[in-house]
Amino acid sequence: MKKYGRLLGSVILAGLLAWRLDWQQVAAAFMQLNVLYWFSALVLYLFTQGISAARWQMLGRMLGLGGCWRDYLRLYFVGMFFNLVLPTSVGGDVVRAWYLARGERRAGNASDGSTAVVYASGALTASGWAAFLSVLADRLNGLVMLIVVACMATLCCPTPLPGWIGAIVAGMGAACLLGLAGLPLLRWLRQGLPAQQRLMPLLDAAYLCLRDRRRLVGVSLLSLVVQLANVVLAWLVGEGLGLPVPPLYYGVLLPVVSILTLLPISLNGMGLREAGMVLLLAPLHVSAASAVTLSLLLFAIYAAAGLMGGVVYLFGHLPRCSMEAPGNADALGGNSDQGRMREPSAAT
Repeated sequence: MKKYGRLLGSVILAGLLAWRLDWQQVAAAFMQLNVLYWFSALVLYLFTQGISAARWQMLGRMLGLGGCWRDYLRLYFVGMFFNLVLPTSVGGDVVRAWYLARGERRAGNASDGSTAVVYASGALTASGWAAFLSVLADRLNGLVMLIVVACMATLCCPTPLPGWIGAIVAGMGAACLLGLAGLPLLRWLRQGLPAQQRLMPLLDAAYLCLRDRRRLVGVSLLSLVVQLANVVLAWLVGEGLGLPVPPLYYGVLLPVVSILTLLPISLNGMGLREAGMVLLLAPLHVSAASAVTLSLLLFAIYAAAGLMGGVVYLFGHLPRCSMEAPGNADALGGNSDQGRMREPSAAT
């Protein structure tokens, strides 16, 4: 029912935009696009996926997971593909965690003969929890740095911002600080739960991740680079359209719209993304048609990268994603060694 509710929300938002838009102006905006800027933005986005994969790999190492950067990059693209085709913005994250955990299980079987599986009696094993937490931490760390970029851009933007935009960013920053302040409670919660509690492996993995502060700083710096690159990406597309938007304003625009698309009232942010662009660009006297065109061109970049992930999924010798029972694990991918992730050494 939630899926149909989100679909209805997207249809309503898209219908309202379609009713109010001048589609001749949208077509004119597309016609004046400098394609070189758009392709430059696409190349930059693909480059940032390599940095994102390195960030995810660092988080995996912190949690004792193996795998080389190429493995993580391949799974990152596969995740983008499933984010594109599944009716939820986190479907690709589930797929990434599934593949990473499965790779760890197979590597463990190869190295020590163990028969541990990702799913046993309906519960995740330690490697499964670690894979899940690495994806969750990857998302949350990126979200925190996205909010940091929004706060920095709001403070430094030369264009006077309406009070309601400043209030939104301030609210995002306050929520972020509140969440970070609550992290020490994980240690208290971990000590207070019984050892057999099913969430204990997740809390143990989270505590292990937070304890490695040096690598956590490195992960955060990589996230900051990725978020700043995404702002530059949006600026490139805006320049290609000839929009009168200062570069630093994109540092406010993109994070706020990205947070807006997380609201569970539309399908994958469809409709919300475009409405957010129209609303936030209106103070700069950018027409609704140009704002929607910017949003569609940005989505086209994400979709192009997602389709590349589909090629990786279809031709990258990956087993088809399925939540089969442990007894059918070999049916998922056979005994092939392709895509196997190794255990990290003790030094890592």
